[in-house]
Amino acid sequence: MRKLPAVFLTLLILTAFCGVGAAEETRTFVDDFGREVELPAVVDSVAPSGSLAQIVLYSFGPENFATIFSAFSDEQKHFIDESIHNLPVTGSMFGSKMTMNAEEIMALDKKIGIDVIIDLGEAKEKIAPQMDEMQEKTNVPFVFITQNTLDDVAQSYLTLGEMLGQEERGQELADYTGGIVKMYQENMEKIGDDKVSVIYVTEVDGNAVCMLGHNSYHTEILDGIANNVAPEAVSGSGLGDQYTMEDIFQMNPDYIIVAGSGYLEHDNYEAIMSSDMWNTLPAVKEGRVYEAPYECPWAWMGNPPASHRLISILWLGNLLYPEVFDYDVEEKLIEFYDVFYHYDMTEEELGEIMVYSKGTAESAAASPAPVAGLLAGLAAAGLFVLRRK
Repeated sequence: MRKLPAVFLTLLILTAFCGVGAAEETRTFVDDFGREVELPAVVDSVAPSGSLAQIVLYSFGPENFATIFSAFSDEQKHFIDESIHNLPVTGSMFGSKMTMNAEEIMALDKKIGIDVIIDLGEAKEKIAPQMDEMQEKTNVPFVFITQNTLDDVAQSYLTLGEMLGQEERGQELADYTGGIVKMYQENMEKIGDDKVSVIYVTEVDGNAVCMLGHNSYHTEILDGIANNVAPEAVSGSGLGDQYTMEDIFQMNPDYIIVAGSGYLEHDNYEAIMSSDMWNTLPAVKEGRVYEAPYECPWAWMGNPPASHRLISILWLGNLLYPEVFDYDVEEKLIEFYDVFYHYDMTEEELGEIMVYSKGTAESAAASPAPVAGLLAGLAAAGLFVLRRK
C-alpha cells in the first residue's frame, strides 16, 4: 500500500507532461484578415479553396495537398505530379464556383484528416465572417492569404511558408517572384511612354470576338507591359467582353495576343490567321500575332490571375521589348517551370508549346499595311454589322 503514493505521483507527472505535449501540438497563426487561427504544429494536409489557392500551394509541392479545388484536365495532368491527380475535390467557398459545403468537409476530415483550408486572393470584407462560420461548423481551421496585385505576390509566399512551417521554401519563392516583379518594374521605367499597343483575344467565334479590356482584374500585367487598347472592362469574367470586327479595326493594335484554346490546340490563333477579314489588319499581315499557351498546366496570361501569370512577364517582355528585356527567354521559362511546377521542361517540349508564341514575321522590319487593305477591312466589318441588324 505504501507504494501507491509513488504510483499516483508517477501518473500525475506523466499527465502533466502529456498536457504540455498536447499544448505544443498546436500553434496560433494570424492570417491576412488578422484572424487568430489554431493550427497543428505541423501542417502537411491542406485543402485549397479556389484555383488561386491551388496554384500557389502547388509551388510548395504536391505533398502538401489533402484535397484539390477542382479536377485536372488530361492536359494539365501532363505537368502535375501524379500523386494528386485523383485526390478528393472540395471546390471553393467563394466566387462563381461556390461548391464547398460543411458536411463534405467534416466527412473528409474524419476520413483523411485536413489540417487547414486556405483561400487566397483579394481580401474582401465578406470573406472573414464566412470563414469563421465555416470553421465553427466543421471544426477545421480556415486561413486567408492576400494575393491580389503583383506587389502582393512575394509576401503571400512568405505568409504561406510560415503557415506551412516551410519558411525557407517560402523565402525562396518570395525572392524569385520579387525578383521578376522588380525586373519588370525597372524595365518598364526604361520604356516609359514608348509602349506598344496590344489587344488580348480570349475567344474567336466567327465574327464575335472576346477580349479583356483594360483595368480588368485579369489584365494587370497586360495593362502595365503594353497599351491595352481594348475599352475598359465591363465583365469580370476571364473571357472578358464581346466585340465585333468593326471594333477591332478601329483599335488597330500593333500586336495581337491570342489565348490558346487548349494544350497544343490553336483554334483561336488559326481562326485569326486564316480569316480574310483579320488579314487586312497590319498586325496580322505582318505576323505580329502571338499565342499565349494554355493548360500547361495553367494559362500563361493568368485566368485566374495567380502568381503563375508572372511567366507572361518573362515571355511578353522579351517578345515586345527584346532590347530591354534582354535575356534568353527559353532559359528563363524552363527555370520557371522548375521553380513553380517542379517540372523538368525540355527545349523540345517548350518549342511545341510555343509553336505560335514566337510570331510568324520579324516585327522590327515590318512596314505599315496598305491603306486600301485597312479600308477594305473596315468596309467588310461594316457590312457584317449591317447584316446583323
